[in-house]
Amino acid sequence: MSTWLTRFLTQTQRAEPWQGEEGTLYMLIDSVRQPRVEEQLFQLSEDVEIKPLFQGTAFAELNDVSPLWVHLPAGGAMAAKAAQLCLDNRSGILLTSTADAQSSLAHARRLLQMRSAEYGLALARFYDPAFWSALALTVPTPALFGPWETVFTPPANPSDSGWRVWQREEQDQEDLADTGYPLSLQASTLAAVDELRWWYWVRALEAEASKALADAQLPLVLSNLCLLIEHGIEEGRHLQSLLPHLQQQLSERPEVMEMLRRDLPAFEKAQRLEGLV
Repeated sequence: MSTWLTRFLTQTQRAEPWQGEEGTLYMLIDSVRQPRVEEQLFQLSEDVEIKPLFQGTAFAELNDVSPLWVHLPAGGAMAAKAAQLCLDNRSGILLTSTADAQSSLAHARRLLQMRSAEYGLALARFYDPAFWSALALTVPTPALFGPWETVFTPPANPSDSGWRVWQREEQDQEDLADTGYPLSLQASTLAAVDELRWWYWVRALEAEASKALADAQLPLVLSNLCLLIEHGIEEGRHLQSLLPHLQQQLSERPEVMEMLRRDLPAFEKAQRLEGLV
């Protein structure tokens, strides 16, 4: 099992993390994955404060599809609704900050651009729970968190209650001021993103609480998913039908590998694979 997946699985979890936290509670949410987020929040309170994250940035022309920065009252129906929206379709994260509102929002906006050797300077969907988790595992936390204290990433499945808790390490503000932005990502960050996206996909189908798929089996399942994609089986519906059969080493089955290498449509490969395993 990779180091980052091991650390992710052992990360502190907490139900209802918005309860009892110091500082102001915020939500960062993808308005494309949750197109009715504003309507649903305004039904609970007309006073909710919502700001497009792209506003005033290099991505301002994309404001219609901007992720949203939402100031939430701690506890109560609004926070519970925000949590539900974040969990649904891996749409967002919650965070707390004791800094002033302007500084907290400004940090979110400076995280919108990150640099990597592979992609150069690019828009970073850091508010995706899988992406944030990968960042927290591979990027120094003071630079990543800035003025924020804690970030909460939702579980993948509604049957699971544990939100993973990511906290900033203490560092002198002078050291933080010297940190360069945009953040520079390592190859390990992008590899961790891929693995954690697969974790979210698998756990959306097989909840942690169900115990139907043990954590120890995840590396093999993820390896088999990558093998299937390499051989043209890429659609979620095909992969989902094969998920119950992926707790065995497919690459060590000659008949399986022979079939996967054949020039067949993906749906036919999936059907034949189900018959073989």
